[in-house]
Amino acid sequence: MHTSTNANSHHFTTSDGVKLHYLEQGSGPALVLLPGWTQPAVGFAAQLEALSGEFRCLALDYRGHGESERPDHGYRVSRLAKDCLDWFEHLGPTDAVLLGHSAGCTVIWSFIELFGQDRVRGLVLCDEMVAMIQRSEWSDQECRNYGAMLTAGEAQGMASELVGEHGEDVLREFISGAFGPEFPQANVERVMEGSLRVPLPAAAMMMLSVMHMDFRDLLPRIERPTLCIGGKRSHLGPDVMPWIAAQIPGAEVAMLDTRHFVHLEAPDEFNAVVRGFMEAMAQ
Repeated sequence: MHTSTNANSHHFTTSDGVKLHYLEQGSGPALVLLPGWTQPAVGFAAQLEALSGEFRCLALDYRGHGESERPDHGYRVSRLAKDCLDWFEHLGPTDAVLLGHSAGCTVIWSFIELFGQDRVRGLVLCDEMVAMIQRSEWSDQECRNYGAMLTAGEAQGMASELVGEHGEDVLREFISGAFGPEFPQANVERVMEGSLRVPLPAAAMMMLSVMHMDFRDLLPRIERPTLCIGGKRSHLGPDVMPWIAAQIPGAEVAMLDTRHFVHLEAPDEFNAVVRGFMEAMAQ
């Protein structure tokens, strides 16, 4: 697992005055990397290293994450999407493929809903549910398709535990539970170190914002080439990413033999699939 990168480090300021950090490496067609919940941009080090020979790779630290400023406001999916718009305007004209892991997909969906698809060349969606809170009218299979695994009360309870007396332990358990025993414990610890840099109240607010999203109706409206990547052994289950791909016109799906952190657990295979998708788009 890569823990450092040769990427260039930059900052910009959002429209509401927050200084955000991002990494940039390589040149060519733009590939924008958006991390999951509490994860830093440097978590994409293996992608920055492997894909920057052909693409301009850009990875963002959300507000409160990584090397970005830690304000006491704005930890909602919609504000993170607006931060991305501010970032793109800072970068200049950008016709990018957006790659989101986990909650990064939710940020992408919110971005498309709020700001359209003109700045988007393609999408890579990695192991994220499209609706996490269960509804009584959904069948068991529908819940499996959507990734709906919690009641609203359970979601609120998790957020409350995060800001409680043992919040750090709760976060550690949440992150470590996404990995299997075959993934080196030292690497799990590095992932948790990145997560623990996020203030727990911010992590709880972002968690609730992500959990209460439902983008099922947006999927058929996506008009850009899309690749859905999932982990066959992810806690989301094997049905979510194929179902999402089936809703998006022309979307492809690739299921890797991993758990949730597909880009960390099988970086070579993950990078090869993304590279193939990017190259096919250029033809």
